Amino acid sequence: MIETATLQATPLALALDRIRQGERCTVLSVGHGSCLCQLRCLGVVEGAELELVRAVSGGKLLILRVDGADVAVRRDVAATIQVRMRSHSDDES
Repeated sequence: MIETATLQATPLALALDRIRQGERCTVLSVGHGSCLCQLRCLGVVEGAELELVRAVSGGKLLILRVDGADVAVRRDVAATIQVRMRSHSDDES
């Protein structure tokens, strides 16, 4: 008898700097190093829901909405933050 593995859907992770304006996501993991404490103070923690409001300074800064507040994060720092895109069904529940 051949057993088949049950495939579980896993969220597709991508770096925060890859999302587009207006898209929403959930933080899966936060970068490392000296910025970690600052990100936590801004509310960018595992499980936080974010929205990319806009990019400024030629795309070098990302304005994120976190818990109703807009915060600026450098694009290189955003690249160290792993997120999962939120679906429309996530927004409705």
